[in-house]
Amino acid sequence: MIKQLLFITLVTVFSTVIAQNPIEKEGWELTFNDEFNAKRIDYKVWQNYYYWGGRSNKGGITYYGEDQFQFTDSTLRIVSDKEDNKENLPYRSGMIDCNKSFKQQHGYFEIRCKIPSSTGFWPAFWLVSTESWPPEIDVFEFHTNEPKSISTSIHWLNKKREKKRQTKKSKINNASEGFYTYAVEWNQKKIKWFYNGRRMKTSRRGVKSLIYKMHIIISLGVNERKGMILKNAIFPNYFEIDYVRVYKKKD
Repeated sequence: MIKQLLFITLVTVFSTVIAQNPIEKEGWELTFNDEFNAKRIDYKVWQNYYYWGGRSNKGGITYYGEDQFQFTDSTLRIVSDKEDNKENLPYRSGMIDCNKSFKQQHGYFEIRCKIPSSTGFWPAFWLVSTESWPPEIDVFEFHTNEPKSISTSIHWLNKKREKKRQTKKSKINNASEGFYTYAVEWNQKKIKWFYNGRRMKTSRRGVKSLIYKMHIIISLGVNERKGMILKNAIFPNYFEIDYVRVYKKKD
């Protein structure tokens, strides 16, 4: 009887998780996804460096390494540490970039993930073009000294070819304590940002200038921005991703 009850409980929990995060979305067609169940990076889909070829940012302190990844049964962990690296930067971390395999203009872009639980980290899920910069859509950025504050942004060029940016911070649950979903819905007129299926923000500014297809980058930087104090940071640390999915509207 106890075994039967345990089995029923596990099936119920599993079914609830699937129901909360179904891969099919009514009115949408799935165009790209990675559920990270293979226990390896699929290098036909992803590369582990920036689309322009670099492994660090100018003036940055993070080297994005070749093998900064671990896997559980169903998640990818991007690992940040203080080990030696080829550019002799103070910190080493990781990213994945899909510019060679997938780009899309407009649609619904979603991730389910958990951010690091210590100050000093800069996890981000963002869309960018290989044709020009800007445009860029930041589905989220976190500075992990404030895990209840999410930053969402859009970058664009105005008619005078000036770089513009609109950013908003929103209060959410502690993003380091559990897995949550983050998404944008992008069309010709506006962008909507979502947290756990709830709309956080809508913007029309600059959206008409987003004329290029964009690809996904998921990155974990180490940084002292926004009051983060690296002497208090805990290493190694992890940005854990359950899945990433992209959809387009059905005709």
